[in-house]
Amino acid sequence: MALTTRTLTRSFTVGSALLTLSALGATSLRAQHVHGQASLIVGMEGTGGTAEFRGAGDDLYGFERAPRTAAERAKQEAALQRLRTQGAQLLRFDATLGCTVAPQEVRVVEERSGHGEVRAQYRIACKKPVAGKPIRFGFSAAFPGIDRVAIQLVSDTAQVGATISRDRGQVIP
Repeated sequence: MALTTRTLTRSFTVGSALLTLSALGATSLRAQHVHGQASLIVGMEGTGGTAEFRGAGDDLYGFERAPRTAAERAKQEAALQRLRTQGAQLLRFDATLGCTVAPQEVRVVEERSGHGEVRAQYRIACKKPVAGKPIRFGFSAAFPGIDRVAIQLVSDTAQVGATISRDRGQVIP
């Protein structure tokens, strides 16, 4: 794909919007640590994109502090491994698009207030453009402690905000 001024401008716009949403998401998540609710920021352009998931450790593996026992360490690692290996089940693209969702980073972030969160970043690559095709979710199926996911989607064709309850609903770029 040849880089044109239009392509660069659109990439800059989507990239800037993602950085802004990410910063806003970090601020609002710290300000309102809500159990049962996670957040997801998705940025798509054409056939590619990124996603950042944030959720409370309590909702993912049952506690928000550093693990104290071998059983707690195993529970935390199992949840982190699920985030690393099940990206395509967590962010569900239309099968005809041929999308892969690859983890870039999955980590636990301990907050000073004692409320730890998990952050997972993904790279999305599709064989066809995603515009107009629904994105569905599987976070509650993978992590029953998550009731709702606040979604922010920015793409080259749409800007959408939605709250998905128990994996019911979708967003369309």
